[in-house]
Amino acid sequence: MKKSTFSSPSIESETIEKLSAQLIQTTQALYLANEQLKREQQQKGQMLANISHDLRAPITAIRGCIDYLNSGHVLSEEDLKSSLQLIDRRTRTLECLIQDMYFLFSVEDMSRDFEFTTVEAAPFLEEYFYDNLFDSRYDDREMQLELSPDLNCRISVDIQKFIRVLDNLFTNAAKYSEPGASIALSAQTVPSHDKDTVLLIEVSDTGIGIPQEALAHIFDRTYTVSSARTPASATGSGLGLSIVNTIVQRHGGNITCKSKEGAGSTFSITLPIIST
Repeated sequence: MKKSTFSSPSIESETIEKLSAQLIQTTQALYLANEQLKREQQQKGQMLANISHDLRAPITAIRGCIDYLNSGHVLSEEDLKSSLQLIDRRTRTLECLIQDMYFLFSVEDMSRDFEFTTVEAAPFLEEYFYDNLFDSRYDDREMQLELSPDLNCRISVDIQKFIRVLDNLFTNAAKYSEPGASIALSAQTVPSHDKDTVLLIEVSDTGIGIPQEALAHIFDRTYTVSSARTPASATGSGLGLSIVNTIVQRHGGNITCKSKEGAGSTFSITLPIIST
């Protein structure tokens, strides 16, 4: 004798509703992923356009100097000296740009592992700070170290790459400030939004600051703050803060900036603490 089976209409309705909800969630996730992919493609396109422009300018200047030197004109010693200085300056700009491009692509490549090491935060930051006291770039700056007296925690860092983060923030602080300005490195433990304790590292300066309209974009790899902010003697690729942001994110951390024109800037990094 055959058994008869049947489904309750209410059960079928619940199943359809669940499937419909799952389909809607999947569709939304695919839409968001597609939008993110579009944004990333647009950013990459804009970055390549910016890089092409940044490469073209020094190459054009170098080519112009070479053509001038090969023109057959009688050149004075001063003409020769100024031309060689221009070629040297523009070549260093190219070298910096190419090195930073390669480094940015390297740290963004998730297939390349970082070499993480567990370190005590306070000694690590103290050693970095005191090493910089002997750096001639900071001879005319007031250097300050402000570590919390109870700072006793460990963090996991790729030492060389995190030093690259601190180097960039310190050199920017010197570049965008006048002699006599202060550069401070501070650290303390603070509660995070999810109530876990994190390490807060800050690099502050009393320099010229960053325009408010630029703050939301300074970590974008497609953005460059107005050249009016850049000293005439400064040489850089414009990718430094994007590199910093990528390295911090790959450490599971976050970086933000507060700044006021004419008063200075503070870059704040939060890093997860290794549980004891």
